[in-house]
Amino acid sequence: MTARLRGALRERADQVEPYDLYRGAIDLARRRRRRGRILAAAAAVLAVALTVIAPLNRPGRDLPAAPAAAPGSLPDRVGVPLWGTSEVEDRPIGAASVVFGAPDWWLPGSKDDLALVGAHEDVYGISHDPGVLRYAGEQAVLSPDGTRLATVGSVIDLGTGDHTALPGLGADRVVPQAWSPDGRLLAVTAYTTDGETLTSASLYLVDPGAGTSRVISDLDPRTDRDGYTVAFSRDGGRLAFQSGAIVTVISMDGQVINRFTAADGSHLAGKGAWTPDGFGLTLLRQSRCCDGADYPSRWKLIMVDPATGAERSTPAIRELTDLVAVRLLGWSPTGEAVVTASHPFAGIDVTGFETGGARLGEGHTAYEWIRSTEVWAVGPFTAPRTLLTGPDLHIRSVDVADDVISAGVVRAARPPSGLGPHLRHALLVTIATILTLMVFRLRGRRLGRPRP
Repeated sequence: MTARLRGALRERADQVEPYDLYRGAIDLARRRRRRGRILAAAAAVLAVALTVIAPLNRPGRDLPAAPAAAPGSLPDRVGVPLWGTSEVEDRPIGAASVVFGAPDWWLPGSKDDLALVGAHEDVYGISHDPGVLRYAGEQAVLSPDGTRLATVGSVIDLGTGDHTALPGLGADRVVPQAWSPDGRLLAVTAYTTDGETLTSASLYLVDPGAGTSRVISDLDPRTDRDGYTVAFSRDGGRLAFQSGAIVTVISMDGQVINRFTAADGSHLAGKGAWTPDGFGLTLLRQSRCCDGADYPSRWKLIMVDPATGAERSTPAIRELTDLVAVRLLGWSPTGEAVVTASHPFAGIDVTGFETGGARLGEGHTAYEWIRSTEVWAVGPFTAPRTLLTGPDLHIRSVDVADDVISAGVVRAARPPSGLGPHLRHALLVTIATILTLMVFRLRGRRLGRPRP
């Protein structure tokens, strides 16, 4: 190093302001304290958001509940069940007023799940059955009092969470269709399949409690439609079912009362097809019409005499438009037809009972056609009343307990909101991790460990 370079370095060093060790230590301590306060504030905000802003699936708990013996009420709307909502086997809900389904509630998908809503308050439960196709009201139906859910192959007691297996009936799949009014018998369709193709279908009456069964008739698997096959009369003394174009009315001891042909492609309207007085049977007829309409199709509920098949003029029900599917659930106390009303995706081709056929999951009620489903009360003169609705895309199949329909009570609902249990637990873990790291960091400083 030359004398000139040493002189330049010394001159430069003389220009540097001396470091104040005491002031530097104070500034460092303040910076560390500020970081600690920021971390603590962040943890506090997360905790408040978790416990106050995002409650865990407790909607409706502060609403006055009806007596347990009452038939229950229909919520005027439902919401997406929170991700991680308990299954009814683990946390029974007692009785349900509604069961509904859709395939895309959460990012992992929900095609294997159905949501049930309590009969008296908005407590939610989940029925999960991986790999089994189930649409509410078609392959999963509530008992009249809402205390049991009949699903593919079994019956779930919503008061205990217990499963009762349905008889195998020599079939590949046993699918519930409708309950008798007293809740003792269950009409089921026993399917045999080749892959997903239906090769045969037979109608049975099953007593789930006793484990007994009785065959009623073979059905045409090409035209059989779950949810539209069977209807019990209100007094429980007669059963109507359809195979192909033939509607058969029998007594409960199996005696045939009448057979007739359903004209113009009409079909049994659903589990509520019998009128309350027992003198009428309701068929559902679709008309392709209405050029220029968003969905050029209309549905008409047709009343026939069950003893002759002759069409009746009463009760008259107005036509329903812009719907991809309609299913009759029952009748309100004022005589209105209570139906599911399924809205189509925009721009789809018109579908009907002839759509699909002979394959599981095909038909005009498949989720690929349906954007949303509501429950309506329909009379002859006034516009339909919406009894139950829900978010677009998130309620696409639905069934309602018979006793809830006949009671006619609709309650102001509080669907679940906030974070589901899975996200809630993730937040708890995150907060615990942050707090643990803060504790170890502060302890390290107090022990004089060097800053990393």
